[in-house]
Amino acid sequence: MKIFIKVLFKKHKKHLPQKLRGTAFGEILKYGFAILVSAWFFQGMLYMNWRETVLKILINIVITYFLFFMGLPIIISLITAHTLNFAFNGQLFAMYTHMGATNVTSKLFLEQTILTSERLKYSTSINAAIAYGSLSRGDFKSTSDIDIRFVPKDGKINFWLASLFAIKERFFGFINGYPLDLYVFEPKVLLKKMRSDELPIFIYEANNSMHKVYKNRLSMKDFISVFKENNL
Repeated sequence: MKIFIKVLFKKHKKHLPQKLRGTAFGEILKYGFAILVSAWFFQGMLYMNWRETVLKILINIVITYFLFFMGLPIIISLITAHTLNFAFNGQLFAMYTHMGATNVTSKLFLEQTILTSERLKYSTSINAAIAYGSLSRGDFKSTSDIDIRFVPKDGKINFWLASLFAIKERFFGFINGYPLDLYVFEPKVLLKKMRSDELPIFIYEANNSMHKVYKNRLSMKDFISVFKENNL
């Protein structure tokens, strides 16, 4: 527990807007407590697609209404709902992983990645799940998270269903101590937001649907083999 408090008063690497770099306020924003407040308030909504944002707000409304109905003041209900949403559906564990406060074993990391891949096989709304970041560079550490992006199948309903599936996976990530950083994007948005110099790892792909978008990739089978060789 001490480590979770200690990291809040340490400076961490943080990408800041150009105007804030080198300023006193910018330096304050690098501290863990500022990162926590920012992450709690925005919960990725400035980055995620608008459907995920709508679902996150709806979750807040439902929990707030329930707590208010149970007798809590409206402000307390709203803050509690927002906090619960942050913990279970806002990558809290991944945030603390970035700060170096967690210690995820390579065995647990691989097991949870495989389980995510297996659950995706039962989805009817997702074309692909692609991992980026340190894993694609072969650089796993106990403080590594996994950046996964879901690509929905065509159709508005599939986008909504894929976003709901992402909520479920974030919940499993929190419960199992799996540092999951997950969002849902269309291919054209995905290419704009993700780095092009990292070899994508295809955790899941339906019918080779993303071959034209990513010809160079690492399959789940190859990833498991390489990960085991390097980390187990």
